[in-house]
Amino acid sequence: MRIAIHSGLTMRGRVDGVVEQVRRVAESGLAGYWAPMLTGHDTLTAFAVAGREVPGVELGTAVVPMPLRPPFALAQQVATVQEVLGGRLALGIGPSHEALVRDAFGLEWTAPIAATRRYVEELESVMTGRDGRRVVVGGAPTPVLLGAVNPAMAALAAEVASGVVTWAAGPRTIADVIRPALRDRPAGAPFRIVAALPICVTDDVAGTREHIHAALGANDHLPSYRKVLGREGAGGVADLAIVGSPAEAARRLDDFEVSGTTDFAAHILATSDVDAEHTWEFLAARATGR
Repeated sequence: MRIAIHSGLTMRGRVDGVVEQVRRVAESGLAGYWAPMLTGHDTLTAFAVAGREVPGVELGTAVVPMPLRPPFALAQQVATVQEVLGGRLALGIGPSHEALVRDAFGLEWTAPIAATRRYVEELESVMTGRDGRRVVVGGAPTPVLLGAVNPAMAALAAEVASGVVTWAAGPRTIADVIRPALRDRPAGAPFRIVAALPICVTDDVAGTREHIHAALGANDHLPSYRKVLGREGAGGVADLAIVGSPAEAARRLDDFEVSGTTDFAAHILATSDVDAEHTWEFLAARATGR
């Protein structure tokens, strides 16, 4: 299982901060850097800047909300960024959530499964030129991963995508929802399962969970996350987060690997710089076998 970093810095920080984190990912021997696209920077543009500065690191969107980009516009942007990165971009997309689409984006919400199927089909057509509208930028089409934590979207991802990206999902969701959806895929067809979750190596377990809840707990009330948290037996993402000693963190990562997760994207959230450093060091050691 590959170990990467997941960061919300694109939502609240500066592009220079993204560059610094991507550089640290490279220096630490970690596999990649994943980031969402919501109310802050355009993540794909930030990736073009960071990837130009730091070679060799995979950069993945987790995820681009489809309502923000018509398929042709996204294909054009992705092709441009992929050229800059030399093929290192992993494209995670998803329908987002009704509350965000209506209230934050000011757009109409449509039934997510049907809308996602249509979107992926059109995006793939533009990226491959099947409909005669191919974006003329060099390089192979970029594989698409879908944000998925529940059965219907997982089944669609298994049918039309090259992988899934999860948030606020544990090994039970990977093993009981994502993996079963892959049964009808052709033998040997690659499929990535990228699991993103908060993590902190610390002695202050209670305080860190409170900190994670304060930072991320608002999303716990979104309907799709309520379903997955209920399946995991967790009240919120803070309960599901990997928090504790190095041994506890290693045990939890082992559970993800056994479940079939191919990539763990670690969202480091700590109450102190010391704990943040310990977590970076733990993840680097895990990734490199040191």
